[in-house]
Amino acid sequence: MSNIKSIIENIKKYNHFHEVEIKEFALPKEGWADQIANALKKQMKTTQLRKVFNSIKLLEQKNRDKKAEDEFDDPKLYMILPYLAYAKGRKFIPPDFYELIKVIIQEKIETVGDFRRFCEFMTAIVAYHKQYSK
Repeated sequence: MSNIKSIIENIKKYNHFHEVEIKEFALPKEGWADQIANALKKQMKTTQLRKVFNSIKLLEQKNRDKKAEDEFDDPKLYMILPYLAYAKGRKFIPPDFYELIKVIIQEKIETVGDFRRFCEFMTAIVAYHKQYSK
């Protein structure tokens, strides 16, 4: 899980999540999403990841007509954190994954553009996780 901790440190270097280039997380092997999915393959079931992902995708649809520079302050995004804390407490998700999402939501999402990049990031994680879960 040290890969996820180093990814968290890399994310902390950015002021906003929209500054993260897609190739930083989307590329196979060296991309963050692939590394995270590989680390999670034995520790997290696809259903747990899909629950979080579905909540995020619903928020994305709700905010699709907004401009990237608009402020993003949808309280439903913050409700993902208690759900993840519960899942972590039940050992359905690893603590490092909880910390990763917490850092992004609390510190890196301020605009709709930040949130959209987060959606792309989560999409990549889900896609790679599916690859590893077979």
